[in-house]
Amino acid sequence: MPVRMYSETPAPPAEPAPPKEDAGATVSLDSAVEFTPLPGMHAAERAERVQVSREPVSPRGRTQPHRLHVQSSRNNTILTFTMPTGEPLARASGGSVGFRKAARSGYEAGYRAAVRVFQQIGANKKRWNVNGIEVLWNGFGQGREAVFRAFQASEGEMVRGLVKVMTDKTPIKIGGVRPKKRRSLARLGETRLLPLDHARITQ
Repeated sequence: MPVRMYSETPAPPAEPAPPKEDAGATVSLDSAVEFTPLPGMHAAERAERVQVSREPVSPRGRTQPHRLHVQSSRNNTILTFTMPTGEPLARASGGSVGFRKAARSGYEAGYRAAVRVFQQIGANKKRWNVNGIEVLWNGFGQGREAVFRAFQASEGEMVRGLVKVMTDKTPIKIGGVRPKKRRSLARLGETRLLPLDHARITQ
């Protein structure tokens, strides 16, 4: 039976465990980039290097402009003035200015709706803190040209200087499903030729 030999010398004392890191120490992005911890570095030394890091860079103080949405379709023209975050402040359409049915999509309806929104913006400019306006166009109805002409007229002078940028967000259809068949309406006084019944003619 083999005999095992055991050493009588005591084992060397274990190294003390490093103290836990402070949970309240914050590490910024700059310090994470600059500082790479070494294998033998204790938490105290790491905390000292973190405290020397620079302050985080603050974002630019540029304020976002308010938005004027111009939706011009073949049925109506709708203008909506909103905050930079999207909350509506003023709204006008062809129907709200007194036009009905097909007249709501006309040139005059779009012009009057634009003038009404311009007046509301001018009256509440300071209260709404309007420093800039971004115009967002959607659609190619008659009201689109009317709103653009209203900006150039004397009624749009109070708002024209606040416009910073114009964006056309009209969706462009590329591919997709087959479009719906267009309606076929007979005009007044127009007669349609009915197909001949060849069976009756031969008899």
